[in-house]
Amino acid sequence: MVVVDVDSHWEVMKFERGHHPFEQWRDRFPRMVQHLANGLAGDLLRALPEDRRPDGATLLAPLVRASDERGERVTLQPPHPSSPAERLAWMDGVGIDHCLVNPGSWWQLLEYLGPDRPKGAAICNDWLAEQIADGGHRLHGVAVVDMTDLRTAVAEMGRARAKGHRAFFLYTLDGRPSRATPPGHPEWDVVWSAATDLGMVAVIHIGNTYADYRGWADIGWDLPGGAGVAALVRLSSTKRHHVAEDLLSSLLFGGAFHRHPNLTVVLEEMGVGWIPGYVDLCARQSKSSPMMDDWPFDLRGDELLRRNVRFTPLPGFSESKVLDVVGALPEMAMFSSDYPHQEGNADPINVYGDALQALDPLTLQRFMGGNAADAFARMGDPL
Repeated sequence: MVVVDVDSHWEVMKFERGHHPFEQWRDRFPRMVQHLANGLAGDLLRALPEDRRPDGATLLAPLVRASDERGERVTLQPPHPSSPAERLAWMDGVGIDHCLVNPGSWWQLLEYLGPDRPKGAAICNDWLAEQIADGGHRLHGVAVVDMTDLRTAVAEMGRARAKGHRAFFLYTLDGRPSRATPPGHPEWDVVWSAATDLGMVAVIHIGNTYADYRGWADIGWDLPGGAGVAALVRLSSTKRHHVAEDLLSSLLFGGAFHRHPNLTVVLEEMGVGWIPGYVDLCARQSKSSPMMDDWPFDLRGDELLRRNVRFTPLPGFSESKVLDVVGALPEMAMFSSDYPHQEGNADPINVYGDALQALDPLTLQRFMGGNAADAFARMGDPL
């Protein structure tokens, strides 16, 4: 049974001064703790009145205290000595054949680059390709692509694919599409055609799903009777799957999934508990009615989602009964580790325990790697 990990990361111990991939823009970046706060909750912070917006050290006070006690720099993810040899040895040890590899968390610095974002994305893709080049065709990069200009985006996808990348990120801007039209609009077909021609899957990953908190962010966290910063920071993670739904709904109702049957969109670190209800909603929305007229596509909405969308749970994380969702939607489920991030697991197969082996054999095979392998094979470019 082939095992494919569709969500892993390439972190580093540190970048020496003068050697950061984005060195030419270093003066644009905030201090690390503020950057971490922006990456975690920047959309929420931007929606607060400026004079009542906590700074990074306030929002992440427990993290700052813990880092100070250890005498280490503040970071969400522990430094990790990523190398092809390290990664392949870990994969062999836990039983993984292939990994999709996301760039290190520093890629979120792209948000500070403004008009230089496309250039920064290309640098990010080049750096990751160089890092995993000796991965024995088992490490497959995930590209960062700026969608401001779709023709330029397609060119960067082709360039990234030539360097070995097999996937690319989708993203939103505070709940809005990354450009004037949403991804289901026909003008985006150049992107989806390029994806399937190049053998690349699209990835909706946490960190790319900034939401619209306007009118919702000000819960009075700092006022008498307010719940404090502990409530505010938790609020910041409640709308990620709403953004994922918006992206999927655009692709579904805009007809992109209908027009591109071999396209695959993968949900990563989006939670999975909401997905069965969303699939059921789209099934009901597909019914003809006097008010809505006939359904415009050959397949029902739930059938299109089952064909074009995949999800992956976080192993051993706080969401319960994830394997129940895998069992309910076996054709949509993919395995991942999130290694080496702290919310993932370094032993991502065994962490599921006996419940994993309790899945029926076909569901288990699909989950562990079959669905991922099929996503690439149906584009004519297998792993």
